[in-house]
Amino acid sequence: MNKKAILAILIALTCGGIANIGLRAGQPDPHRSVVKIVTTSIRPDYSNPWKMLAPTASSGSGAVIKGNLILTNAHVVSDATYIQVQKENDPDQYQASLAFISHECDLALIRVGDQKFFEGTGHLEFGGMPALRSTVATFGYPAGGESISITEGIVSRIETGTYSHSGKQSLLMIQTDAALNPGNSGGPAVQDGLIIGVAFQVQAGSDNIGYLIPVPVIDHFFRDISDGLIDGIPSLGIFTQPLQSRHYREYLGMDGRDTGVMVSHVVPGGSADGYITEGDVITAIEGATVANDGTIATGIGRLFFMTAVDFKQMGDRVGIEIFRKGKKEKLSVPLRPFPERVKWYNEYETMPEYYIFGGIIFQPLSREYLKTWEKWWINADRAMLYHYAHHISDRIRPERREFVIINRVLPDSANTYVSDVRDMIVSEVNGIRITCMKDVPKAFMSPRGKFHVISIDGTNVRLLLRVDEMEEANLRLQQAYDIPSMQRIYSREGER
Repeated sequence: MNKKAILAILIALTCGGIANIGLRAGQPDPHRSVVKIVTTSIRPDYSNPWKMLAPTASSGSGAVIKGNLILTNAHVVSDATYIQVQKENDPDQYQASLAFISHECDLALIRVGDQKFFEGTGHLEFGGMPALRSTVATFGYPAGGESISITEGIVSRIETGTYSHSGKQSLLMIQTDAALNPGNSGGPAVQDGLIIGVAFQVQAGSDNIGYLIPVPVIDHFFRDISDGLIDGIPSLGIFTQPLQSRHYREYLGMDGRDTGVMVSHVVPGGSADGYITEGDVITAIEGATVANDGTIATGIGRLFFMTAVDFKQMGDRVGIEIFRKGKKEKLSVPLRPFPERVKWYNEYETMPEYYIFGGIIFQPLSREYLKTWEKWWINADRAMLYHYAHHISDRIRPERREFVIINRVLPDSANTYVSDVRDMIVSEVNGIRITCMKDVPKAFMSPRGKFHVISIDGTNVRLLLRVDEMEEANLRLQQAYDIPSMQRIYSREGER
């Protein structure tokens, strides 16, 4: 099936199937629509960024939907090199390929080329949001058995929470006490024969508290990919504080009827930059009144007001009402991605950036690099953790587009005295300020006389490399450490 055909099916799904939450007669038996997915995947090695780690195998579940597509979790098929699917009571495995994947939503669509696979299957359709305390059935292939497993549970809570696969977004989720185990991921949760969610994660350290991705998030995913691209989820680009203190509201000049949250920080380059200023009070969003605790009333209960942004697409506008210096204003804000100088989230299908010169490995600071440390949130370098966690709130080095670090030094006669240097943040190379990875190779083109001089943030430390030794040293190091290329640097526009 070509991409144009897939997009036509997705448009039909989002315009029709998801909108209808009523009961439907003649729904297919989920047993015939739920499949096992077996994935072989390979991850890059961020300690040695030119290398790959060993392949790993994992399994999950998925549901056949209209158009002979299979809906599953992104984490079931992320970094995949080979995907196979298998039906209940069918000994054969069929090769599948990735059609679309959204790590923010933890959702993916895969397709099977062999039409024999779809003989005897049916496709599941979508319902709406389940009622609290209603019963749901989850279908999947958890570890420990080869047959399909069905568990029932109660919808105990509907809220926003962090999607752990990427760690990038807090989105709408459904909490249930249906037993979800490894291998259940990607399997559908069903009410009255309709998908009302996709199983995707459990609460660590608790018994039988699992979470489902609800239909509104699935709908956002379908609408996002309807143009053939993954744009992701927009962000308003602000931080706020609640105004539950009446004294604070009085201090801001609000009367007794006004409610809202105060904007404590506007992220430069974000959606709100140029529209909203620090100290503004957001009183309503998309026509919904914002309470002093930051929630809005919805048909499924009170949710954090940013939920109204989560279901917008990139480029959409969001209507916001603010209280600014004693006056009320209405704004229409175009939505963009959250500006990022540090990739604070988990990455997939992406090879790490690096530049190696004289054995010194330069990389951008990222969560993936910090994860190379065991218990990185405790054991990683203090300065790197500070930049990682506080670069926005403390407005660290605002002129930098990213923070370039020295991973470590590959020992060689040309760098003997600096061979124990590691995990330092670079400020300058040859007197040129380093604001992003692209600055590094350019700076090495302008040595300071006989030496290349590397300066470290917050110190008087200078690392020196002799210019006349570098050409031979780089060739020697590339051969000794079997490095295919001494650099991989991406453009800011995302070209690879």
